[in-house]
Amino acid sequence: MAQTARYKGIAFIITMIILAIIAVLALSLAAISSSTLQISDNHQKASNALACAHSGMEILRHFLDGINAATDSQCIPSIVSELNNRFAAEAISNISFTSTGTQLTPLVLDSAQNQSFIATLSRPDSNTVTLSVTGSCGNFSKTADVNFNLASRGDSVFNYGVATKGPLLMSGQAELSGVDLAIDSDVYINGQSFGDSFSITNKASVAGNVYISAPYASDPIIGSQAKVGGESMPDACDHIFLGIESVEFPTPNPSFFKDFATGTIDNNDNAVLNNVTIKANTNPTFAGLVTINGVLFIEQPNIVTFAGQATVTGIIVGDGEVGESEPNNKLIFSGQVKCYDVNGLTGAEFDGIKEQTGTFIIAPGFSAQFSGQTNIDNGVIAASGITFTGQAGGTINGSIINYSPTQPVNLSGQSSLSFHRSGTETNPAGFSPVKELDYLPQSYAEPVIQ
Repeated sequence: MAQTARYKGIAFIITMIILAIIAVLALSLAAISSSTLQISDNHQKASNALACAHSGMEILRHFLDGINAATDSQCIPSIVSELNNRFAAEAISNISFTSTGTQLTPLVLDSAQNQSFIATLSRPDSNTVTLSVTGSCGNFSKTADVNFNLASRGDSVFNYGVATKGPLLMSGQAELSGVDLAIDSDVYINGQSFGDSFSITNKASVAGNVYISAPYASDPIIGSQAKVGGESMPDACDHIFLGIESVEFPTPNPSFFKDFATGTIDNNDNAVLNNVTIKANTNPTFAGLVTINGVLFIEQPNIVTFAGQATVTGIIVGDGEVGESEPNNKLIFSGQVKCYDVNGLTGAEFDGIKEQTGTFIIAPGFSAQFSGQTNIDNGVIAASGITFTGQAGGTINGSIINYSPTQPVNLSGQSSLSFHRSGTETNPAGFSPVKELDYLPQSYAEPVIQ
């Protein structure tokens, strides 16, 4: 009996040990289960935070697509301004960038789960804009970054043969045509003022279409013998489009050419002008033979007249301001004028300028008047009020740009212009480049926040 009792004691001890082990295992399993649950909850919140960051990135990528940016210190502010404009246009009131211009106000995605995102814009270098989006869920946050390249492109206005802020008036046998295609002579009229925006009478013609964004302009005037899009009335109206979206005009930069024009003028007769500056208030008239090579830089105010035989292989620059032409700022071509692009120059003195192609005249604030037997074979003509009369004309390898909202582009007589427009891949010389945000998907990163 004593031995049996001893066995029972041993069994009791073993049972207690097993129960203790089971209890420990149970407690351990409970602790592990609690930790696993906490880890799972933390993982879910971290995943939700990253999902919030991704949501914010997709929203902002949509609105950032194709935004134009300034190229100077106003790069980020210009992007923010356009972003806020796009939000407003879509009636989005709960998302905007703060007045500091770099940080988005927090946007709550799910208030019950305390989910939101915030974003910042930065410019790590001159050609890059970084969008950084931080998503939050509870006490967890995750950040995702992506870069946009500041890609250069040309202004869309160079898709037109003629682009004018003021009216386009055509009469006589004046003609706008395309070198290769009729659409090269398409016309854009901003029409910022009241009254006529487009008038075409007599036997004048436009081979392309006419696009008008003027909200207050009168109906176009089309004569019975005039043609638009190659057709007379009433079919000519099919080639005139009213109320289109406004197009931004390129920003001219006349001062860019100042350093090229280091020469001086000795006399106005039989002159050869190689990279020359015409000082303000000198008002020269070139009545004889004159050859202009490189840059002719004209300070304002000035009335410069070419009344004789002028051969221009270069760029004529008027150092004025965008807007109306001043009464004492005029370029007058009344004699026999032949014009060629600057890339035809030879000689070391033109090494710096002959790469600046695509522009013939860049003279905001100056009116430009062509008459006589002007024969153009050159690039963009940009001024504030532009007139072609008589037999003036030729080939424009680019566009005609009129910065004056009241002074017209006026073609009369037998003036004929044929366009081989430059398009929007890049701006011609002297026009500030347009920078457009170009998304770089390969730049995606999730930086570790220290």
